[in-house]
Amino acid sequence: MHEPEHSRPQPADAPVTNDHRHRAAEHLARRDPGGILYGAVITAGSLAAVSANVSHVDRVALSVAAVVAVYWLAHVYAETQEMLFEGDHRPLHRRTPHAAAKEVFILAGALPAIAVYLLLDLAGLSATAAAYWALWFSVGFLSVIGYLGAHRAGIGGWRLVLESAGAASLGVLAVLGKLFIH
Repeated sequence: MHEPEHSRPQPADAPVTNDHRHRAAEHLARRDPGGILYGAVITAGSLAAVSANVSHVDRVALSVAAVVAVYWLAHVYAETQEMLFEGDHRPLHRRTPHAAAKEVFILAGALPAIAVYLLLDLAGLSATAAAYWALWFSVGFLSVIGYLGAHRAGIGGWRLVLESAGAASLGVLAVLGKLFIH
């Protein structure tokens, strides 16, 4: 039986537990963790850039969503082309739904930071403050993804910290970008 593309076997020496970290890591592994991470990074980068020059919250959120949608569509189209090279003879309109479903986790990774940004606006924060908080949320979100991946792989100690920090560093770059652009 063929294993799902993004599922990784549990290392033989890794203890199998029923704790919340294990369940969260398994849940993430059944999705596309790389796509989720990619969507979060694209969102953080575009939020940093757009919010530096636009102060209207709705415009920032729509602009960030548009950027993410373009990246997602590019991935969908690239996937349809990859399918051709793998011998899929179906017309484009038949390959596209499969490709869109495969790449949907890019959108899923984008939603949390956009939601945080909008919720902070509703809570009364300025557009700039909401953007910074949403960016720092992205740092944490990315760190959690790195942490869960390392945890699932049975990595511990300093290597676990480094995996988490490596993922978080992509969000930190977005924060630094906003600081330098703003």
